[in-house]
Amino acid sequence: MALVRPYVDILSTPKAWRFSLAAWFGRIMRSTAGIGAILLVAGRADNYALAGAVSGSVVLGAALAGPLWSRAADARGQGRVLPFAIVASVTSAIGLIATVELHAPAWTWFVTAFLVGASSIDAGSLARARWVHLLTTPEGRHTALALESVGDEFTFVIGPPVVTVLGGLISPAFGFAVGVGVSVVGLVALLMQRSTAPLPGPSRDRPKSWLPLTVLALLAGYAGVGFQFGAIDLAAVGVANEMGSPALAGLLLAVFAVGSVLSGLVFGAVSPHWSPLRRVWISGVAFAAVMPLFLVVRDVSWLALVSLLAGVVTTPVMISGASLIEQTVDRSIITSAMAWPSVALSVGVTVGASLSGAAIDAAGAYDGLYVPVIGGVLVGVCGVLNAIIRRGHARRRAPVSSAPGGR
Repeated sequence: MALVRPYVDILSTPKAWRFSLAAWFGRIMRSTAGIGAILLVAGRADNYALAGAVSGSVVLGAALAGPLWSRAADARGQGRVLPFAIVASVTSAIGLIATVELHAPAWTWFVTAFLVGASSIDAGSLARARWVHLLTTPEGRHTALALESVGDEFTFVIGPPVVTVLGGLISPAFGFAVGVGVSVVGLVALLMQRSTAPLPGPSRDRPKSWLPLTVLALLAGYAGVGFQFGAIDLAAVGVANEMGSPALAGLLLAVFAVGSVLSGLVFGAVSPHWSPLRRVWISGVAFAAVMPLFLVVRDVSWLALVSLLAGVVTTPVMISGASLIEQTVDRSIITSAMAWPSVALSVGVTVGASLSGAAIDAAGAYDGLYVPVIGGVLVGVCGVLNAIIRRGHARRRAPVSSAPGGR
């Protein structure tokens, strides 16, 4: 009960659970657009290299435009920005489906795929900004950010498999459209809840920097987590196919999801009183310690066990980074600051999947598991360096007191 109480407390805040749930559905497109584009193009052109390149355009669009949407939400308010994002998402998705299904020139696929990514507003950062606006205690905000990080995890674990199944059973275009449609429904629900959205402050009070130093120092760690996501997804599918049991991939990913969700909920409940630096370096070192275990995995039972452990150490990294951002970044740019980790995570997923796919093609399904080790190094180094840098910064800012009897 002690672990559940913090979440009960924050969700009892008036209207809180409504915007949090709406934002969860609203960010489904972030996790499904890439794989949806791969299935759409591969199903029509039977060319996975081309499909991967088109999917990369989706990620590139999200990486370049995502912070712009979030910065606009900080400057203009969520209620004024969301309608444009919703219309852009629907229009660009229709454009991609139409150009692929109607056999338009391939260059149009890349353009419309880029627009799909560019129109994808980060609903997770919008929800985090609302929590920061509503909750008055650091402990409450930390618990809320933990809840949203678990939500992020769920979208990346649940969304792609659902779109893949629908694409296989019905059509790739239908699977892609469902991912977009669910996200649009969530964004519309979020738009209707205007009372919980933070009001934009005067432009003169907002920092000029688009990428605060605190956020920049965390991006490599989020990319490292993305490496792991992309690699485990492909390796699980590869191992399942080698064994002649495609359904096994879903089971392996479910084991990972169980570990990550449970650890996220527990970590969010037990660590509110830890310092931000303690959270960052402990979670980073734990992640780095577990990832090398993938090097010795050569059968399904060990893969399931290590995947469970990997899930356990993953969500605390994301929670710790979000909490550090919340406590150090100016409130007037909190939405855009919270959007950058999602960009790094998406880029990491794409790069990790590409590296893992190349390794699987060259040597076998289990060799794709070398990639999470690279992610572990990135996360571990990022965690330790952040702790060192910020501790040194704190010491330099601490007042110097004179010793008794001194001048």
